[in-house]
This record gives sequence, C-alpha cells and structure tokens, in this order.
Amino acid sequence: MEISELDPNIKGTQEELKRHQEKTRKFKEYVQGLFIDLYTQDEFNRRVDAIFNETFKRNQNDK
Repeated sequence: MEISELDPNIKGTQEELKRHQEKTRKFKEYVQGLFIDLYTQDEFNRRVDAIFNETFKRNQNDK
C-alpha cells in the first residue's frame, strides 16, 4: 500500500478521534456534575450508565 493511499484513512481516523475526545470530555463533565452523596451507589451507577449511553451509544448512529 502506498502512502498516498493511507492519507485519507489517516484524516478520517483523526476526525473520528476528535469526535470521541469531545464525547469523552462531555461525559466527564456530566459525571463530575453528579454529587455522589445525593444518591445510593446503585442510583449513582444507573445515572452514570445513562449518561454514558446518552453520550456515546446514541451518537454512534449520528455518524
């Protein structure tokens, strides 16, 4: 495979990395906004799971 053939793949991968970095940043902000002392461990885990699903899984369909 020639370097010229790899260039579009690299650009696409870089864009995908940027999208994932933005999703990760949003997820981190959402989770940091939760106050663990307000929830039981199970409630906190459910909220984190819901935030994860909202941030990552829903957006997989948005490609």
